[in-house]
Amino acid sequence: MREIPKKNYIFLALLILATVLLTLILSNIYLNKEKKVSNIYNNINEIKPNDFDEYFMEYSDLIVYISDKYDLSNETFEEKFEKKLENLNLKNIAVFMDKNEMDKKFLSKLNDEYNIDIDINNTPLIIVVVDKEFVKSVSVSDSTDVDTVINYEEFR
Repeated sequence: MREIPKKNYIFLALLILATVLLTLILSNIYLNKEKKVSNIYNNINEIKPNDFDEYFMEYSDLIVYISDKYDLSNETFEEKFEKKLENLNLKNIAVFMDKNEMDKKFLSKLNDEYNIDIDINNTPLIIVVVDKEFVKSVSVSDSTDVDTVINYEEFR
């Protein structure tokens, strides 16, 4: 019977060890990987579509920021927008809504009951409501001037 060289056993043991280590490293990376969310999502209140009616009834003035909470492409605008809300003392009436949670039924309800017609594919989007009346909706990008989106005069 032919004898197998010991170096083959050593090579096999190292191969198994490397495979186990690689598996552990990759699983650790996978488990620790967190999806980053938009900064504004963490700094203003979030409402779900099914809570919109209650929120609308409670507040006569409302600023709704609609976006994908995982979209980080508008961070510059969001920082300026958040500062503007703080400067005008409007942060308490500003809310975030995740566009991925909105369905056709909710969008239809916005249009029918509140006369708010929006294109969910054209986000981020800001909706301004004053005295329970829809004032405007503005599609924004990172280069949008915050002062054109919201001003204090609308909320006097």
